[in-house]
Amino acid sequence: MSDIAKSFPGVKALDGVSLEVGHGEVHALLGENGAGKSTLLKILSGAQKPDAGLMILAGKEISLRHPHDAQLLGIVTIYQEFTLAPNMTIAENVFIGREPGPGIFVNWREMVAETRALTQRIGLDLKPLTLVRDLSVAEQQMVEIARALSMKSRLIVMDEPTSALSSIEVKKLFAIIRDLKAHGLSTIFVTHRLEEVFEICDRFTVLRDGKQVGTGAIAETNLDGIIRMMVGREVVAQFAHRAAAIPFRVVRRKLLVTLGVRTGKVRVDTEHFAEDIVLHSTHHVSYGCPGILIQL
Repeated sequence: MSDIAKSFPGVKALDGVSLEVGHGEVHALLGENGAGKSTLLKILSGAQKPDAGLMILAGKEISLRHPHDAQLLGIVTIYQEFTLAPNMTIAENVFIGREPGPGIFVNWREMVAETRALTQRIGLDLKPLTLVRDLSVAEQQMVEIARALSMKSRLIVMDEPTSALSSIEVKKLFAIIRDLKAHGLSTIFVTHRLEEVFEICDRFTVLRDGKQVGTGAIAETNLDGIIRMMVGREVVAQFAHRAAAIPFRVVRRKLLVTLGVRTGKVRVDTEHFAEDIVLHSTHHVSYGCPGILIQL
């Protein structure tokens, strides 16, 4: 995607944004809420049209009129809110709208066999005729991935894929992403849990206020650098005058009491504790962003 622009009444959502994802690459798309990530992904999925800019896939310029065009080209988006039909089976959800068979008739044997092959590939050990409403969140996400693979995907967009997963389920998802990468599939990984970016992603792009403000290899940056690009300033500076007046042990005790934790690594919801983390960071801890692990 090159120099993508998109405006809405009174708002310039995207201003000359570029995003390049390589073959078999896991690419992190990062930014605060309102940075323009969702608009960029809607354009990539064919749900919205850009006002300006180019999209090029495998060396050829493409134009997407609607999401079906993107899917035909192998660009599939797995949204944070799943798009599965709960009262239908896994097989029906995987091939919904693309059921194998002549005319209006469905070849159930073929659909079940193909679904089983896809689910086995990603480690989903369930019968294809299981109803989706009976699945866990992690299993539903795997059904979404199986559906993406059934479309002969070249690029899979994962929007906050770990937001509702346990640590064990996250590890399983990452294993699936690494397998997809090994088979040449590219992934755009959208997350607010920045520690995950360093675990699974190869490169990153950061958006801020509708503009691209940074891109590069994960191995050549660090957490502080990415946060600085996301917020546009040294976060600690905003509360430096207050941090100097509060003893380190007082702030630390407040965090411990508030979160009910005695020691170790703690996942902090910075929407509620951002200021405490900033104050703490002046002395010892990395400043806050949703999902960062704070070492107490």
